[in-house]
Amino acid sequence: MKKWIVLLVALISAFNLTGCNQKSGPDRPITVYIGDSVTTVDIIHHIGGKTIQWAAEGEDVDSLRDWVSELEYELLEFEEGHSPGDSDGGEVYEFVLTEEGYPGFSYVISGPRDCYLLIEDCWFSVSNPSNPPVTEPEGEKLTLEKVKELAQKGEETIPFYTA
Repeated sequence: MKKWIVLLVALISAFNLTGCNQKSGPDRPITVYIGDSVTTVDIIHHIGGKTIQWAAEGEDVDSLRDWVSELEYELLEFEEGHSPGDSDGGEVYEFVLTEEGYPGFSYVISGPRDCYLLIEDCWFSVSNPSNPPVTEPEGEKLTLEKVKELAQKGEETIPFYTA
């Protein structure tokens, strides 16, 4: 019996040393979560050397909330420098939640069936990977304020070509 207690204590201690002790706060387990009161999710998408950033609101947040609630994942440990985020290529979505004090999470796509979650410095393997239900904006909307700002700058921001 004493052997089992020593083994159990050793396992708990080893698990706590990883920094992923399944708690990210006193009452919150490490989990991917978008609370009901969250109205905006900032999204940063990295793919092919380019980065696109936008905010999801309304029905888009509801779709994200449904998507993350369906994800199934388990904790993984990697040697330093060997995590999915340490290799080139792939695709990363960062979901930043500024409401509710939750730091958000990243979804790393290394292949069609090779996806990971990064939640508060802890890596999780996703067993039912799918693409996030997000649509990148097609282009920046030109508001009246932006037109006025560009007009005030004049030729310093708009190249002038002569034939």
